[in-house]
Amino acid sequence: MRKIILTLISIICIYSVSAQKYSDTYIKDANKVALDWLNDVNHEKYENAYNLLSKEWRQSVKQESWIELINNIMLEFGGINSRKVTQTYFQSEIDQLEDGFYVFIHYDVNYKNTKEHTENLLLKQNDKLKWEILHYNYEFKNKEDDTPRNIPSKKKEELD
Repeated sequence: MRKIILTLISIICIYSVSAQKYSDTYIKDANKVALDWLNDVNHEKYENAYNLLSKEWRQSVKQESWIELINNIMLEFGGINSRKVTQTYFQSEIDQLEDGFYVFIHYDVNYKNTKEHTENLLLKQNDKLKWEILHYNYEFKNKEDDTPRNIPSKKKEELD
């Protein structure tokens, strides 16, 4: 009986370590894509950034409209001074989305024209095992008048 219990505990531990290893790999890979996307956005490489959006997002907005919107947002933010990852985590199940591989990444950001700025990304792995930007939102206060601003998000509760 003791051998059976020890064997079960060993199997559970091995499975747990293995699952954590894969989650860490997913987070690392998704974080690289997220930083590439944010760098493209911050350096006005909007076409590259658009191509990293999920198929669902690209189907819902034309490239020209998205580029105009993101350009206006970046003009409002001003140049970027710094960005720091504050939280990352992996999930395979999210309400109202199909099961899959998802990574949430939260950042504290310092832009020229904002303060108390946060950005949140949700990435998903597509059917070709590539990470894509599924959702982006942000919150900040305007440096000049302390007015809180954010991008409306139907999935915001998932990113908090």
